[in-house]
Amino acid sequence: MTPSEFARAEMATLIAKAASAHVDEAAALRAILDAAAAALANLSGVEDAQNELQFIAGNLGDDEDHVFMRP
Repeated sequence: MTPSEFARAEMATLIAKAASAHVDEAAALRAILDAAAAALANLSGVEDAQNELQFIAGNLGDDEDHVFMRP
């Protein structure tokens, strides 16, 4: 299982849990994004997390996994 496959499977589980708890899906996704960004910043630094978020934002809508292109 690739990291992307793992993350997508976990995301599906989190979305299902949010729905069963009657939590707004968009609000839950924003909170998950915030938590993931904070965790990445703690692990690899704020600048790296900012760069990663910019990369992801720049490639939204592109269904390909660009992990191999990351520095």
